[in-house]
Amino acid sequence: MNLNANLLLALALLAAAPARAELRRGADGSWALAEGRPTDLPADPAARAEILSALNRAQAALDAGRNGDAIGAADDAIDPAEESEAAAQARLIRARARAERRQFDDALADLRWVTSRRIDFPKLDAAVDLQLALGRRLASGESRRLGGWMPWFADRALALEAYQDALRAAPRGRRADTALLEHARLAHELERPEDALESLERLVGEHPDSPHLPEVLARLAELRAADSPGPHWDQASAREALLALESLVSQYPSSPEAAAAPARIRELRDQMAAARLRLAEFYWQRRNNPAAARLMAASAVTLAPDSDSAREAGALIARIDAGEEAPATLADRVLGRYPRRAVAAKPGEAAAAAPAFREEPPRAAGER
Repeated sequence: MNLNANLLLALALLAAAPARAELRRGADGSWALAEGRPTDLPADPAARAEILSALNRAQAALDAGRNGDAIGAADDAIDPAEESEAAAQARLIRARARAERRQFDDALADLRWVTSRRIDFPKLDAAVDLQLALGRRLASGESRRLGGWMPWFADRALALEAYQDALRAAPRGRRADTALLEHARLAHELERPEDALESLERLVGEHPDSPHLPEVLARLAELRAADSPGPHWDQASAREALLALESLVSQYPSSPEAAAAPARIRELRDQMAAARLRLAEFYWQRRNNPAAARLMAASAVTLAPDSDSAREAGALIARIDAGEEAPATLADRVLGRYPRRAVAAKPGEAAAAAPAFREEPPRAAGER
């Protein structure tokens, strides 16, 4: 959603909230219609009174810990209240009661209705907080109960849905960055790296002032490095991991995550240097392209000057500068040397070998 859309949504909610706050809760805990406010409840006074009576019975039962009675009374209020604020309040009560009985799926369904159908609900923050709380309970492995009494299986993956529900309801809310981080942690544990990366990247891009950023950058680096586990693999992900770690060290040097970053940075640089050395050897030995080979070897030295790969790359540069030809391979002996590529020379200049590759700049820590 772009900035203009966010602004329009915020203005609409601000304009709508006072007009739609049709309920108030008295000092005795009972719900009543607010005077002078419009309501979506039926015009019939008897029907209104019945809905409010059921809502108050549900609230009283919930406050007393009689969760089954609270669910039954909320049921009586929800259908006749249709999509009014009273229906949203009754669903919130029912969700709390169901959560206490570990009917997590049903509780989340009630909260999803509230946060998607009544975005002007005055208790929207309470509904979002309950979604996050249920996500944490599910993520911890707490088991469900069918009907509120029969033990049933735990479902940690259901917590991901709870976090996503909370984020859809309040993508810029006060706890959105926490929801994104907890979603990413669980997705990583459940071996869903793409989901984890998506949440981490959203957190970096949408919440640049979050106190969770040191952990986020460390996790981004870990996940991206896993896509490039060695010098035989493409190094684009390793470059992104390196950039995330360097951002971590420069921006949050006193964080616990930054303390372990230098060692990992050295490992990634060594890996990337080894990959460049392999490319240099390939261009020299297999493609008869000493210019490209020298450039790759020099890049290996720059990346990790103290590494074994850098020392080997330096030796290769010396051989290339001395005009040494690469050892002939079996294919060379049978078919002849691979033809050396050359670029067109300007007037008065000799043609030069053309590197058969191009470099791409690294992407930012939160960029895919």
